[in-house]
Amino acid sequence: MGLPLFDVGDDPGPSFDRFLEVSGRPATFFGRGVDTPHATTVVAVRANDGVVLVGDRQATGAYIASRDVRKIEAADAFSAIAISGSAAMGMEFIRLVQLSFEHYEKMTDSFLSLEGKANYISPLIQRNNLTTPFPVLPLLAGFDTSRKIGRVFEYDGAGGCYERDDFVTIGSGTPFAESALRMGFKVGMSLDEAIDLAALAVYEAGDNDPSTGGPDFVRGIFPMIVTVSADGFVELGDDAAERRFRTIEERRTASGGRAGSDLR
Repeated sequence: MGLPLFDVGDDPGPSFDRFLEVSGRPATFFGRGVDTPHATTVVAVRANDGVVLVGDRQATGAYIASRDVRKIEAADAFSAIAISGSAAMGMEFIRLVQLSFEHYEKMTDSFLSLEGKANYISPLIQRNNLTTPFPVLPLLAGFDTSRKIGRVFEYDGAGGCYERDDFVTIGSGTPFAESALRMGFKVGMSLDEAIDLAALAVYEAGDNDPSTGGPDFVRGIFPMIVTVSADGFVELGDDAAERRFRTIEERRTASGGRAGSDLR
């Protein structure tokens, strides 16, 4: 199937949101809201050489709907998109973001800057959250290849985009994850240090928020761990993730889970 052709007045140009509109994709949802599983907690932490993202794998409704949802994906080679909110719509939202970046590159024969990518997502959030009953709250993190630094961006429900200079957390486990991040974050962390802190934050969320899934040693399912640096988007394997979370589990077991034990 070839590319659609548009009149001069209707040509959407590089805007993927406008392309969806003129291609006939409905912008308004006319049905009624239904109960759907929700994806929960993801954190992104800036480090000296890039960014780290860790996300739990659980989707929760009135019960645990799934234990192995992937909430973090590569938006392109040097950026990652993560979602919370409606799990089903979130999966579609990730695909829309990936397609929107590809669409821009093909239409303009150029690449968006990382900040441009962050702003490019805002209309997609508005289209979904303001016209459907299935809200999605994403975050974008990546490596700025021009400035050679990691950057993280968060959004409000209407698509407002805000850059953070430390970390971002989304989902129902945010209060617990953010507490650990606030206590442990420091400027200039290595990627390895940021992984340890982000993993601890998601562990704390899973330990205190019933909707967030922590490490599942019985089933061998562990939160996703991703780095985005000059080497691009890299996901750590299950063995590496298990080692990180087993270390946290052993420390917590040794202290009996009592308050006042060592944060790290």
